[in-house]
Amino acid sequence: MQPPGAIMKRNFLPLALALIAAGFLGATDARAEPVVAGHPALAGTTLDAEAIKAVLLGKRVTLGDTRVVIVIARTGEAQENFLRTHLGMTASQFQNHWRRLFMTGGGSAPKIVETQADAIKLAAATPGAIVLTDSSTVAALVVLAAN
Repeated sequence: MQPPGAIMKRNFLPLALALIAAGFLGATDARAEPVVAGHPALAGTTLDAEAIKAVLLGKRVTLGDTRVVIVIARTGEAQENFLRTHLGMTASQFQNHWRRLFMTGGGSAPKIVETQADAIKLAAATPGAIVLTDSSTVAALVVLAAN
């Protein structure tokens, strides 16, 4: 018969290793940061903080010779974080800003899709499209600005 502490130590080691491994896996996700990504034809374009703000608020409507199409998802943590950091707005406030611009003839409203995956697909298929997403999901897009 084993002492009670020996059983606990024997069962604790695999659990501890599993928790450590989960922590490392989670850490890779935590390092993914919100970015502005765009259609592959925008490769070579970079945006500084001022340019990001101008584009997202509709004050700058082209990147090079290409008209910007903003694509946003109805919900998205990376998108929400980026808007808060760079514009000081929530996604709802951002959408209201664009509604006002659109209603006064001040710009073309962003394309709104259901999910972040849909936003990435649409941005990859639409010349001039930009999307706010997580750096780990940009796959076929080019990163124009990081957080």
